Amino acid sequence: MKILIRISCIVCLITSFQTQAQVDTLRAIPEKWITQSLRSETAQYLVFFQNKKKPKQAGAFIWSRQIKVKNNMIEVEQKWYSSDSTGYRYVYSTVDRKTFLPIYHKTIMQRSGIEAFDFSDKKIKGSDSVANNSKATFELASAKPLNWELDLETFSLLDLKPGKRYAINFYHPGGRTGPAFYEYKVTGDEKVRTYEDKVVDCWKLRIDYSDKYYAIFYISKKSKEVIKMEEDFGAGVRYKVKLPSAIMVR
Repeated sequence: MKILIRISCIVCLITSFQTQAQVDTLRAIPEKWITQSLRSETAQYLVFFQNKKKPKQAGAFIWSRQIKVKNNMIEVEQKWYSSDSTGYRYVYSTVDRKTFLPIYHKTIMQRSGIEAFDFSDKKIKGSDSVANNSKATFELASAKPLNWELDLETFSLLDLKPGKRYAINFYHPGGRTGPAFYEYKVTGDEKVRTYEDKVVDCWKLRIDYSDKYYAIFYISKKSKEVIKMEEDFGAGVRYKVKLPSAIMVR
């Protein structure tokens, strides 16, 4: 009897370990998740950077992110504001309505100019229809990855549960590092107090860049919005905090 009990315990432990260790691979977002969670809306975030070596040296930005859900595609328009106009960044992206895979992506910034890309099933290519595109000659043979510039929108679509782990095929359009799978895992939950002095029950979704550096996204269990993010990327730390209401800015 003791032997049977021990064997049963071992089997339970192995099963539990396998369940915890299972990683779901995401090359696209299931249409059901998109239909259930995505809606047309505008969200704004306060983004704060701090230099570790010079803690008094910091930067603050307001990020405005507007989602428009259409029949066959989804548009996401981002505007990043700072006290320095040279730091302003405009981002326009379209993704497929059923998969959330990218169709088109464009950024405009004074420092780097215009960067625009078209995504096909087997290739990412600099758009030749955009004037003054600094990435017009860019070409990368690759199946469509998810757009890493839309990470906050992507995370709001995920089916999050205790112990859930996802390997997400992300790519930063035009980046030197090609598409790759990055593991994000639910490490627990936490109640987060917002600017409106409300308490929001959140999942904690974590990515480890290395043994030391990481990012944690706090995602509302009810609304599925990213409420805040905290990140240590080595040279500094970064925080994103969702503002209570979005105002129209030009």
